[in-house]
Amino acid sequence: MSRVNRLDALRANPTARLSFVAVGAVVGLALAWTHWLGLLVGGALVSIPAVTPRRGVLAGFGFGVLALLLFSGLLALHGSFSHALGMGQITALAAAIPLVLGTVGGLARSLA
Repeated sequence: MSRVNRLDALRANPTARLSFVAVGAVVGLALAWTHWLGLLVGGALVSIPAVTPRRGVLAGFGFGVLALLLFSGLLALHGSFSHALGMGQITALAAAIPLVLGTVGGLARSLA
């Protein structure tokens, strides 16, 4: 079975597609925990099973939102969320990086 046929079979099966997205999100978040390129890889992994390239880009953006929410939750858990909000441009950059890298990773759906 060729790679294209396997991807078409994955995209046709909703259960397999959802499982792939969940595993891709976990792997991407685990990689992002150690290096920022994990955000790009996670966006690509969640976009591969998307039915259309537009949904792939949206899936990558959604992964970026998930990573940002997780990071914000960790800041709040450690009691430093208000301090992080007061840092201005650095906070804006920390918010933009996961969104942009997740979306760029989501463009991988256009290649597959």
